[in-house]
Amino acid sequence: MTESAAVQRFLPTWDQVAALRDFIHGRTYAAAVPTIRLSGEPPHAPGSALARVAEVNGALYDVTSHLCSRLYAELDNGAPGPSTDASWGALLTITAAWRDDPELPVWVTELLPVKPR
Repeated sequence: MTESAAVQRFLPTWDQVAALRDFIHGRTYAAAVPTIRLSGEPPHAPGSALARVAEVNGALYDVTSHLCSRLYAELDNGAPGPSTDASWGALLTITAAWRDDPELPVWVTELLPVKPR
């Protein structure tokens, strides 16, 4: 294998996964605030913009939680493999949407995929 073909592997720590999960969940919650209904309020009209925002936020929350659960399990078993890399890469890809967010930890910024032009 040539030096250019070698891949530098970065595996996150449990704390880094938790920090990234909390960051993404915080952003999804902030985006969903307009969709939160008080007790007794009717549901948003099906297909409305607010209903779609709530659906997308719920899906992103679920995907993030699932990826983090897989990462925790694989990091705990002591033998992370290709699915660990894929889960971590997916989380970083999701996080790239907030690459300019001042609250994004610096160590994450350094790992994000290159911003498309």
